[in-house]
Amino acid sequence: MSLSPNVTYIIKIINAGDYAVGKTSLAVRYTQNRFSSSYLPTLGVDFYSKNIQYDEDTILRIVLFDTVGQDKLATLRKRYYTGAHGAVIVYDITRKESFDHISNWINEVEEKCPEIPIIIVGNKTDLEEERSVEIKEAIEKWEEKGYMVLESSAKFGEGVDDIYTIIAKKVMEKMGY
Repeated sequence: MSLSPNVTYIIKIINAGDYAVGKTSLAVRYTQNRFSSSYLPTLGVDFYSKNIQYDEDTILRIVLFDTVGQDKLATLRKRYYTGAHGAVIVYDITRKESFDHISNWINEVEEKCPEIPIIIVGNKTDLEEERSVEIKEAIEKWEEKGYMVLESSAKFGEGVDDIYTIIAKKVMEKMGY
């Protein structure tokens, strides 16, 4: 009996968004299934990876580039966008200004990586009582422009797998698979 060899694709995904929106927490929850409530800002970029079974014969290695959110490090951050296959733009549902900056993040990503799939994620749904951005508002604003909008809680893991499964699927479809 011979087994058919698995084909492995490496997909580079960028996590982008304002500082302290939960980009690192999403990456760690997705790849390591853990959460830390202490905040340490990313300096430059951090890398995380996880293998997933895409279909019967295909394994995807998702490599997450968790970028710095501070404006003063924008030049450094943009260097890591090169070669990205997809992007996740994250905002904090409790910080309206992080939602208001989404178009800036989309422009920055598209400047370096035109025509890659991008999804928008409202993080920190575990802080519902502090919510300042309703999901309906996000969907109305961004889905009409062609962007999928999701919500998540990195703290509890809610919606996190969906984010990266969906962006990986969009990347593979764009590549013709």
